[in-house]
Amino acid sequence: MSRNMKSMNSIKRLLSGCVLLAAALCLGEVLEAQTGQARKSRAKSGKSGKSTRKGASTKAIDVKVQRFQESFVREAATLAKQYEEAGNLVKTRQMLELILKLSPEIKGVRAKIKQLDEEMLSANELEADVDSSLGWAQPVAAVFKGQPFRIQAVGDYRFVTSLSIGPAGFSVADTARDMAAGIRCGALIGVIVPAPEGGKKPKPGKPFLVGNGGTITPRETGLLFLKVNAPVGHKSTGRLRVRMTGSVRKP
Repeated sequence: MSRNMKSMNSIKRLLSGCVLLAAALCLGEVLEAQTGQARKSRAKSGKSGKSTRKGASTKAIDVKVQRFQESFVREAATLAKQYEEAGNLVKTRQMLELILKLSPEIKGVRAKIKQLDEEMLSANELEADVDSSLGWAQPVAAVFKGQPFRIQAVGDYRFVTSLSIGPAGFSVADTARDMAAGIRCGALIGVIVPAPEGGKKPKPGKPFLVGNGGTITPRETGLLFLKVNAPVGHKSTGRLRVRMTGSVRKP
């Protein structure tokens, strides 16, 4: 019960923080609009030769805005710490990003975000084998839109084919069967297939180079498939070993 109460309190505080941020942004827009209108009025009066009443001082308002910013930053920092202690690094990062949007000059926030990114990219280890003789066989991981993961591939295989081809080379017409266009023949490639919606067959994303590996940020949530970039009908043999960390889950 106490856990649920703590969770509800955290959610309420997060919503409060988001409302505060929205209010700050709206306030900034209002102040900017008022400033722009005042400038236009002064310019207009200068042209007509007529004088206008001197604008009131905004020092008191500026002090209130400063206090609001400081209060929001303190609240957001507290929420970020609570999320980190709870082990939710994704939400920790989101709170730190809110702080940067309102007060980008605060020191240490960018360094903390960088540290969190490295921690997240080193977590959730998954391993899989890629059979070079197969095409897009079974998915190796579930991945998530905008959440990066790190992948490393090792090993070698024998590329074997006796196919007859013409001057145009291997076909790249069919993503599901043929080679991926613009990627070196024989390289390890990947594709993300989103979940089906409304009973419709999902459309795979565009194949991308994996090669020896690197950091990948998916453009959609779905299942990750891997294969070697080889033409249909090849007789390659051997396996590649793949290690993944970060925002990946078992498929």
